[in-house]
Amino acid sequence: MTKINNGLFNAFREDHAVLGRGLHELRSLVMSGDVAGLKTAAQNLDKAAGGHIAFEEEDFYPALKAFLSADEVAGMYDEHSHGAATLAAITELDPDIPLQASQRQHLLDRIDEMEQHVSECGELFGAMGGLDDAAKDNLMERLQYWRKLAPTWNGFAASRSR
Repeated sequence: MTKINNGLFNAFREDHAVLGRGLHELRSLVMSGDVAGLKTAAQNLDKAAGGHIAFEEEDFYPALKAFLSADEVAGMYDEHSHGAATLAAITELDPDIPLQASQRQHLLDRIDEMEQHVSECGELFGAMGGLDDAAKDNLMERLQYWRKLAPTWNGFAASRSR
């Protein structure tokens, strides 16, 4: 594995760690009922994850289509859309109004879905091994591009749906 390819693996793993920590924080804030903190955490995750989400959707998933079923790929795009919608819904909450039990459960269900997605994406590291070095090098360049561009998750989702 070249240094760049090893860098792709490490960068991918780092991004998923950021997502995992952000989702854990969201879960904790939903459970505690801290709506103001929840809104801030959702905004932070929206900013932190956007470049990685864009990379996966525009570059990584298309590169893995030869190794995954069409249903698997479509499911990953759907999970990203649900995640963006969840973050958007959280940012629209009124911090002065406590979460109702049904809202809390809905948010926890969506966070569960996103956490499952992050976990399953970890399994894509194996599929990444099926790519040749040139493809991996190209993916690393694209990940760096998206990180530098730094779209928000919701901003990218909105531009994609047009």
